[in-house]
Amino acid sequence: MPVLQTATMDAPTQPPKAATGSPKTLAFVASEDAVFAAHGLPMARSAVAVGLAVVVITRIGTHREAIEATGARLIALEGGQSGINPMTAGYAAGQVSAMLKALRADIVHCVGLRGILVGGTAAAMAGIANRVFAPGEFSGKGGRLSRLAVKGLLRGPLASRNTRYLFENADDARALGLDPADTAVTILDRRGSDAGAAIGHAVAGIYAELLSA
Repeated sequence: MPVLQTATMDAPTQPPKAATGSPKTLAFVASEDAVFAAHGLPMARSAVAVGLAVVVITRIGTHREAIEATGARLIALEGGQSGINPMTAGYAAGQVSAMLKALRADIVHCVGLRGILVGGTAAAMAGIANRVFAPGEFSGKGGRLSRLAVKGLLRGPLASRNTRYLFENADDARALGLDPADTAVTILDRRGSDAGAAIGHAVAGIYAELLSA
């Protein structure tokens, strides 16, 4: 039986390096820097700490300093809209795909539903199988048709065999048709004073597992 994956403080395995000795590259994709600042800073900080080259691709607003303070490099995503309409996200996905190819990204970590729509599509276009999807709060939101559409995307054309899913509660996983106890699903508990460090360690372990596969 699969075991529920939760954030812990166990030290993550050191991600392997490329044959040349250069670090592997982790690319985050988020629709807005505010979205990444709210959810991704501990993950970026831990990824940098274990030796990954970390890049955050997003629309830049007022959170540049907070993101760059983690050690990550920020790349501006121009234009785009805040919705999750596949038609309006098409241009952004092509733009991000070109960036991922130039970066030779090894893992694409998408934050938020629009981040997944754009980053997941871009990862598929760039041929990058290692994908981490963190859709954020979803249970109780949207109508049945929108849920079905998002579920179809996250578990269909945007997913690969190496896709991992991050949620902050089990209900959000179930809302998207995923079993919280599946080994591809990790529930991140943000409660407690050391939650950020625990989340960072847990997600760094997921990166190491993907890179070692």
